[in-house]
Formats: sequence, C-alpha cells, structure tokens
Amino acid sequence: MKKIVLGIALASFVISCKKIQAGSNKGVLRMDEGTERYSDIEIGSNANAHETSATGGAAATAGKSDVAIDLNGTELKGYKGGLEDSMISFLKSDGYKNAADDAALKDRWYDFDKVNFKMGSSNQLEAGSAEQLQNLAAILKAYPDVKIKIGGYTDKTGDEAVNKKISQDRANFIKAELGKAGVGAQVLAAEGYGSDFAKVPAEASDAERAVDRKMSVRFAK
Repeated sequence: MKKIVLGIALASFVISCKKIQAGSNKGVLRMDEGTERYSDIEIGSNANAHETSATGGAAATAGKSDVAIDLNGTELKGYKGGLEDSMISFLKSDGYKNAADDAALKDRWYDFDKVNFKMGSSNQLEAGSAEQLQNLAAILKAYPDVKIKIGGYTDKTGDEAVNKKISQDRANFIKAELGKAGVGAQVLAAEGYGSDFAKVPAEASDAERAVDRKMSVRFAK
C-alpha cells in the first residue's frame, strides 16, 4: 500500500515539474519575440511624450476602412480621423496659419497609420505604405508654405543605441522619400527618439508595446 501511495506521489511530482518547465519555456519564447521586435516600429500608434498627438495610429485603426478625404478638391484615401484627415482639418481651420511660432506646434503630432517598415529594416517599406507618403506629399504641395518635422520611436526593449539609430534612419528615410516627391524643402527636420518617450514597460507583451513603436509627423515653423 505504501508503495502505491509513493508511486502516485512521485508521478504527481513529475507531472508538476513538466508543467512548470513548459510554462517557463513559453515565457522564454515571449521574451525572445519581444527582443526580436525591439526596433520593429509600427508606424502609426499614439502616446509618446508629445502628449497631444492627434491620431491614434496603427493600433487604433485596426478594422477601419478608407474614406474619401477632400484636399481642396482633390480626393485622397485615408482613415476618418487618421493622419491625412487630421492634418487637413488642422490646416483648413487655419491652425497652422495662426500658430505664432514652432512652440505652438511642437506638441501636436500625427501618427502614420499606414506606413510600416519591414522587420529590422530602415529603408524597406511594407506593401501599401507608399500611398500615405504620397498623400502627405500632396498635402504639402497643396500648402506650400507649410513645414513639417518627422519623428521616429521605438519601444523599451533592446539596446538603446540601436533603437536610436534605427529610429533616426527611418525618420531620415521618410524625409528622403518626401524629397523625391518634390517637397523636401518643407521637411525641416527628421529625428529618431529611440525609446525616450516610450511608456509601456519592456516586460509587457509585444502587443502592448506596439503602441510605442511608431513614426510621426508634426507641423513646424
């Protein structure tokens, strides 16, 4: 009888150990995924230190469909309340014209909600990204006196020096693409902030940290 009880106890102990080990491996896998994606900036999500960003970015646009956005008689395709819609509305309200200086504009950022870089790349865009850059160029051409600044951001995972570099390189890439579109003179600066303004802890899930990986644009003077 004692042998039977001992055998059952031993079997239970082995099963418990296997469960713990399985759970530990799963945790390691999640950590590895986060490390792999430390610099995978999802262009367009809100909530960096520039508190008054006007758009919600990629995380907020899931499931949304394009609508027609009027740019002074020209039709653009974008999300209602997205980057194009918000920037055009601000310009039409004379918000830019009435801003006394750059200080009045520096905290209002618009997150790209369609432009996405390929994993680990700073010069290759995912399919479908070019249209939003073309739309931004069209907005600048419609308002030739307007100036902008590009910002790049990462989450808190990974090496910060690498985060700064890839966010800077991506900001420079967008600036260069706008230059090719003929509006380079209207882009005053491009800056990579790395994880300086990230709010979600590095230990959070990849989905939670996605909000900190973004590219943004603001008006400037």
